Amino acid sequence: MDREAAVIRAEMSQTRQQLDRKIARLEERARELSPRRYAREHMPEFIVDRAIGGLLVVIGLTMTWRRLRARRLRRAEVRDALLSYGRS
Repeated sequence: MDREAAVIRAEMSQTRQQLDRKIARLEERARELSPRRYAREHMPEFIVDRAIGGLLVVIGLTMTWRRLRARRLRRAEVRDALLSYGRS
């Protein structure tokens, strides 16, 4: 009976150690996937790189905005031309 209890205790101890290792691995993986760590790994380290990236984003947004406005104005001109053509 004591021998069986010792075997069961040994198996429980081994299972507990395996579970502890799995939990430790899962916790490490959760830390790797945290938003702060992801941003730290993928964001440029230097302020100059960040500034250049921000400037490029602003330039891209400005170009997109101008193109959208130009397209809207072109549509209005075509619409006005078609309306004036239909009146004459």
